Amino acid sequence: MSNQLRDIRKFTDLVRYLESELEWPVEAGSFDDLTFEYQPAELGLKDEDAVKIKKIHQLRPLVTGQPWGIFFIEFEKKKLPVVVLRCILSHLVVKKRQSANKSDQAVWNPADLLFISAYGDEASDQREIAFAHFHQQAGDLPTLNVLGWDGGDTPLKLDYVAGQLQDKLHWPANPKDQNAWRSQWRAPFRHRIGHVIRTADSLAEVLAALARGIRDRCKIKMRAESEHGALTKLYKGFQTALIHDLKPDDFADTYAQTITYGLLTAAISRTEMSEGARGTVLLAENITDMVPVTNPFLKEMLQTFLKVGGRKGGIDFDELGIQDVVELLRGEETDLPAILRDFGNKTRGEDPVIHFYEHFLSAYNKQLKIQRGVFYTPQPVVSYIVRSVHELLQTEFGLEDGLASTATWGEMLAKNPNLKLPSKSGDPGDKATIAPGEMFVQILDPATGTATFLVEVIDVIHRTLKTKWDKGGLKAMPKLPPTSFPRQPAAFGEYWNQYVPLALLPRLHGYELMMAPYAIAHMKIGLKLHETGYHFGTEERARIYLTNALEPKVTQLPQIGFDALAHEAAAVNEIKWYKRFTVVIGNPPYSNFGMLNKIPFILNLLEDYKRGLDEKKINLDDDYIKFIRFSQFTLDSTGVGIFGMITNNSFLDGVTHRCMRPFLLKSFQQIFILDLHGSTVLGEESPDGSQDENVFDIQQGVSITLQISAGSKASSNVKHFDCFGERPAKYELLASNGVRSLSWKPIQASPPNFFFTPKDLSFETEYNQCWSLSQMFGIFSSSIKTERDRVSIHWTKEECRE
Repeated sequence: MSNQLRDIRKFTDLVRYLESELEWPVEAGSFDDLTFEYQPAELGLKDEDAVKIKKIHQLRPLVTGQPWGIFFIEFEKKKLPVVVLRCILSHLVVKKRQSANKSDQAVWNPADLLFISAYGDEASDQREIAFAHFHQQAGDLPTLNVLGWDGGDTPLKLDYVAGQLQDKLHWPANPKDQNAWRSQWRAPFRHRIGHVIRTADSLAEVLAALARGIRDRCKIKMRAESEHGALTKLYKGFQTALIHDLKPDDFADTYAQTITYGLLTAAISRTEMSEGARGTVLLAENITDMVPVTNPFLKEMLQTFLKVGGRKGGIDFDELGIQDVVELLRGEETDLPAILRDFGNKTRGEDPVIHFYEHFLSAYNKQLKIQRGVFYTPQPVVSYIVRSVHELLQTEFGLEDGLASTATWGEMLAKNPNLKLPSKSGDPGDKATIAPGEMFVQILDPATGTATFLVEVIDVIHRTLKTKWDKGGLKAMPKLPPTSFPRQPAAFGEYWNQYVPLALLPRLHGYELMMAPYAIAHMKIGLKLHETGYHFGTEERARIYLTNALEPKVTQLPQIGFDALAHEAAAVNEIKWYKRFTVVIGNPPYSNFGMLNKIPFILNLLEDYKRGLDEKKINLDDDYIKFIRFSQFTLDSTGVGIFGMITNNSFLDGVTHRCMRPFLLKSFQQIFILDLHGSTVLGEESPDGSQDENVFDIQQGVSITLQISAGSKASSNVKHFDCFGERPAKYELLASNGVRSLSWKPIQASPPNFFFTPKDLSFETEYNQCWSLSQMFGIFSSSIKTERDRVSIHWTKEECRE
């Protein structure tokens, strides 16, 4: 069967196949005798579309009362132009209120049209024949599904197509039974070719491919637009409002990821609805109504993006590939309930949604993943950091409820005379302070990604409060701010539904630069709160903002022509101006690419880590260093707080970082370093010679740093713990310990290098009596270093030429 299809290059060959194999009652004669020929203009095609078509023929009806209109269309180019086919469709279908005698042209119901197309070089294996059929749901554009093949397809693929043709497009035994005929011939076009998607990884790969298509079409569209083009104006608005160093290609990424993840969020929200609402169809018109209330910006932004990318904006959904994403997520090809179940099937201690995004980003653009330093944080790492911060709030600040505490600044000042109200703007010279009634524990993840840390915070708070309720009921619970709720809660679920909007969401904040993790972070927060039994109201949002944490607040917001951008820019600027944080946690990006984040604000702050160095050190421009400096600045502006992050561990003993470490000691009185090692660059081994693995799939070693600023002038102390071994053993240690249960080793962080790791420096006194190399030589620089050896070094001339 496969060889028969492989040999079909022309419509005349296909007609003979239809007659001999599918038993279509095609009369003997030439192709022209069997068909009517159309001119493109007769089907309403413009000149620019007409040139894409070689010929259009309609197969004459083969039996009386045949419901099907069958058209043969040969195209000039190698690609099937769906927009042109849709235009032809629009001139062949029955119009609403169309008069029977208004036109002599035959018309059909859209689902009764079958297009047989040929495109590509007739002499080539790439010549493709395709049976195409449109289907349409109310309110949507008609969507094209194709059953096609070319000579280069595998025998397995060709056998599959031949089987579908034989089974579904065989001439019916009883042509008078039109309903059965319609059902039979529409059957092979119910789904696009391929299996039903039931796993998160499969969905991530397919979504990534569709997102790449939207991105690439967006780039082409922007290059063809003037400054007043719809996408270009939106790009300028984005650049002005939120991400000031945004480039056009980066905007195309943002556009594609917003569409893709916005639609995914809407689809998942639909799947999470009650049984009675699950029949809702995912339509272009109503998807924004399905975006969770946790994310008003995504709701507005998606509305704006779809308007720009849809019919009202002059760009066809299909032209950008948006309709393909809608189709994918309808549930016909994609089993979203099964995928959500797969999300919960955790392996290797991973957060399933973060794993989903990492898989998506690797398939979408692996270089972007590496460049932005995006790596999921293993669950044991996240759990250790969040639980440790919870413990430190309890032990160092006397907050019994830890992260769940609703204690105000006024209450903290009454207990601790060393504390003082931070200035409202964070500037030391500002005499205006924050309100004493503001809650003390305010949490920020400045590179929140898919919100893994914030979700873990919710989990720890929920467990803490549930345990307290079970022991002591309402009397044992943290006091809530003044409320308009009608009655006191009689059960924990009622208390939790008051606590979340009054004392959780207002204290939980995140910044994220990339659109896809931003969208999925909101989705993840919503799913987690839903899991805990919280029922969202109508005006709440998760305080996760699309912004670059390393960009400063501004005194004057620019004029922005898009409401969604203006609202988000105003909201995040308000946070950057007036919110004082006491907890900064997370996993910042690991990226030493000099072209990223060249923002004067953070570069100026980094000078504090470079002041006193007698050489230029680009390693101090690594993004993770910038985020440590930003976090230190954030807590310094509050005057008190806790820092908890996992980062590259090079700053612990790098000579480059010898001015960074003492600057950290100025801000933090206690520093705990859990060194997880795992550097393949250094070839680290465990002390006993066994293998040492990284907790991430990366090359550089990592460490967890917990730093405490208690508002006192006490001298700082550094404590260190080494963790070597295989990854599962490290996960086990992290999962079963907190900051107070490890046996820390005190470190003497002394000049000139202030190392944060144990060092035997007994030789230094004698060593330093001699001249230094910089005293001996007047000129010095970094040594020669080879790069890209696979490109530049080879054994033969032929290999070099290649």
